[in-house]
Amino acid sequence: MKTTLDCLPCLLKQTLQTARLATDDPTLQKEILDTIAHLLPTLDFELSPPENSVLVYDTIASHSGCNDPFYGLKKTSNRLGRSLRQQVLGIIEESDDPLYTACLYAVAGNIIDYGSIHEFNAEDVIHSCQQQQFRLNDYGKFRAELDNSSTLLYLGDNSGEIVFDSLVVGQLQKLFPKLEITFVVKQRPIINDALMEDALACGLPQICTVIDNGTGCPGAPLQQCSSEFREYFAKADMIISKGQGNFETLSEQKGLYFLLICKCAIVGQHLQGLSGSDIELGDLIFFKG
Repeated sequence: MKTTLDCLPCLLKQTLQTARLATDDPTLQKEILDTIAHLLPTLDFELSPPENSVLVYDTIASHSGCNDPFYGLKKTSNRLGRSLRQQVLGIIEESDDPLYTACLYAVAGNIIDYGSIHEFNAEDVIHSCQQQQFRLNDYGKFRAELDNSSTLLYLGDNSGEIVFDSLVVGQLQKLFPKLEITFVVKQRPIINDALMEDALACGLPQICTVIDNGTGCPGAPLQQCSSEFREYFAKADMIISKGQGNFETLSEQKGLYFLLICKCAIVGQHLQGLSGSDIELGDLIFFKG
């Protein structure tokens, strides 16, 4: 998925939000905003929006001296996820299809994203999840494919929501005890994307292998990822790509299962083009590319 003109005001809005997290100095905030405003026309529109955002966030970090402005919000998100874990687990285990329900909650947890939606009540979203359905639903294909798979690569997205990803991993392990699952986080801070520190806080290394993809990009641009990640990617029988950023960088890859909430009209249009189905903001997506 390539960057469009509509991405520019979004990046500028993200810049202001991040500058306010990085520094309390309004003069420095204005300087950061001015710098990014001059930077935006130079972005490469052949790249995906997450790839272009790396330069934006690196520039904010260099000007502010703060390389992880979302650190506190990530901790808050992890606490929120952990506080809901047992309640959600109970709902999952009492459902007719625990794996499906776990996937539904994991996608609903994708609302915990300070890069695209700045105001949300994640607890309300999780609690209302039982009334929601996937707009695109390839769960049947996913479930059938698991019967003939031995390795699964799960590309995580944001802190907090990885608690719900861990519930999917748990259900997969119950149903397919021989399935080797590897969970992927980012190597360096970028927005509120999960790092190894967040995976540890949410207990993921206790239940599966966890690696990073070698980047500080809010996605997984393969050419920029580590050789270790690319090897896992190439060898995996199945791949779950979680969240909008991973979708934007991997949408042209075939055979991946994309799990996300559509939070951007441009992403919705791209999904519509790939799937042939109408997509609206807020739709829950379980789509095989």
